[in-house]
Amino acid sequence: MRDSNNPEITTVQPILEALAQGDCQQLAVFLSEQSILEYPQNTSNATLAFVGRHQGVEAIGRCLNKKSELIDIRAYDIKNSVFDGDRLTAEIKTSAICRETNQSVTLDELLVVQISAGFVQSIKGYVDWSPLLARRRSIQSQQIINEIENNNLAAIKSLVESGLDVNVRDAKTGLTALMMAACRAQVETVQYLVDHGADIYTADSKTGATALHKACQGQNSTIVKILTDAGAFIDAVTPTMGHTPIMDALWYLAPDVVKHLVQCEPNLNTTTHYGFSLWDHLDYETNVQSTDTGKKIMAEIRAALESYQENCQKRIKSQTVMAATQKGDSDCVHALIEKQEDIESVYPHVNTFSDGHNPLIIAARDNHLDIVRLLVEAGAEVDVFDWVFKGYPLHKATYNGRADVLKEILKSPKITEAVVNVQGQINGYTPLIDALWHGFEECAQILLEHPLCTLGHIAHDGKNEYDVACQVFGTTHPLTQKIKHRINGSGQS
Repeated sequence: MRDSNNPEITTVQPILEALAQGDCQQLAVFLSEQSILEYPQNTSNATLAFVGRHQGVEAIGRCLNKKSELIDIRAYDIKNSVFDGDRLTAEIKTSAICRETNQSVTLDELLVVQISAGFVQSIKGYVDWSPLLARRRSIQSQQIINEIENNNLAAIKSLVESGLDVNVRDAKTGLTALMMAACRAQVETVQYLVDHGADIYTADSKTGATALHKACQGQNSTIVKILTDAGAFIDAVTPTMGHTPIMDALWYLAPDVVKHLVQCEPNLNTTTHYGFSLWDHLDYETNVQSTDTGKKIMAEIRAALESYQENCQKRIKSQTVMAATQKGDSDCVHALIEKQEDIESVYPHVNTFSDGHNPLIIAARDNHLDIVRLLVEAGAEVDVFDWVFKGYPLHKATYNGRADVLKEILKSPKITEAVVNVQGQINGYTPLIDALWHGFEECAQILLEHPLCTLGHIAHDGKNEYDVACQVFGTTHPLTQKIKHRINGSGQS
């Protein structure tokens, strides 16, 4: 540091050189204890240890040392420097290596230096740190994992808000940050991660478990509710063991979690990959409990599961229109409609072909034309899909090539353009594409002639109606040509 007897600064070049090189000793000559160095801080650069405001020789030195620990400067170019007596501005382009990743970066900086009485009063460096941040992102994202382990939500918020990847995985376990927080019962952290885009559907890279599976291991029903409210799959199956979340909940002795999960209507009739049913799993885990507490917990879990199973059977028995529809008994359906029985009941999840279906979907699927007609006339909803295949009543008709069923559904006053052209959630196929896919020309013609039918819908495989028609019927078929002309004529593609 210069003392007060030193002469005025006669050249600005040494200051620029010192700043460009990050040379603390050379810069100290021009500093006082009132000197300030600032790299403005924001949410995107907050993970850089040297950004912020630093006052005094030692603080500025620490800042530059931290910067050099991260950035190995290889070359720099100072240009457009202007000095008007007390204010120095310059542009610096720096070529450097990010020491953490050993990758090259180029940084553009605008320097503004205020000089008073021969000393640097303040330095502001406006730098585009994005190239450096991009190089560090994969490594820095691991800090989120570290802070999950420390249960430090404040630090996690700072890291996420700086732009780091909320879906980072722990390199050792394959778990995402959300899975770790869920498994460790960190309620506020789980809520924060979900609110900020954490993927609730992805699986861990070791066993294929989801965040909901890990939440069940963590035994916290509040976290389980956060995940199910966000749309987590209640019956997600791990590809290794074949466990659903509720199997893990009973495995880890979490009765409150089980009680919440049964409210979400899970399927209790799935089988693990090692051949156990849920009930086998329950029996096995009950038998290996050596303490009275463990046995009591398993009894509580069994009671919750049996109560839910009993409720499912009661629902099935109460669904009279559903039962008659499954049997194809149109006279019975007619009589039940006259008695104003429920025509929109949804079959519970009990591992059958009808899970999550309503009567109209089943009637359309099973080709019960008279029942379809009765239900449509009774005002059955047509804007509805089944839980298993995610298909609408129109999909069921065209998939099976039933032009007569299709016509009856299209008579519904509830038919809209959205329903006629709805894309299935499994493959993105519309009812028309389903008809084309299976070669049902009559069904395709009925839909093409319907005033609400539109073309140019792109399915998950990237195909539209014309692509599927070409594949099934060939390019010269009249139906294919009709679709081509419709698409070209309407500007749809």
